[in-house]
Amino acid sequence: MGLRPLRWLLVIGILAFSGTAKADPLNTVKVDGSYAFADPPYGMPPYGGTLNGHSESFYCVDFSTPISGGDSWYVTITNLTGSNFLSTRLGNQTSYLEMAWLITQMMGTKDQSQQAAYQFAIWSFTGGPNHQTNAALVAAALAAVQHGFTGQGFEILSPTGSMGQEFLIYVPEPSVLLMLGIGLIALVILPRKRLVS
Repeated sequence: MGLRPLRWLLVIGILAFSGTAKADPLNTVKVDGSYAFADPPYGMPPYGGTLNGHSESFYCVDFSTPISGGDSWYVTITNLTGSNFLSTRLGNQTSYLEMAWLITQMMGTKDQSQQAAYQFAIWSFTGGPNHQTNAALVAAALAAVQHGFTGQGFEILSPTGSMGQEFLIYVPEPSVLLMLGIGLIALVILPRKRLVS
């Protein structure tokens, strides 16, 4: 097989498999027990584990349900920019948008005490510990939502049964994946320049 047909075969393979994410109707979360750091007595997200067998970072938005490493459960996936939140535990978009904004703040700092403060604010939506910073951070999150924060790229993983915590995950935007795919295709298709000595 020549080089040109091999290139086209690779391009077709990339395009064929680029849209197969979430084909499994039973979405399964499995936590491995890892977390970013400890703020005793709690482990701070992101938690490690898998979604449908693929590595994922989970941000806990559910303080009321205990879990352990090795636990797994089925989930319904709700896009945060969608319009139907009936399968979620809180049932409304605004609370999840506020929590997603707090997660973006948490991801944007290396200061563990600040990360913990954001996480406690997230947990306050579901009965978590009432730390003094919660009210101010929750108010800032609501203001961000009211000023246009859309939660683009976030998805809610809601357990389908009584077992398991509800998580938010951040997934790459389709436009980012498209640009990556175009870059890979360009590398395969475009001929390489030969160095002239």
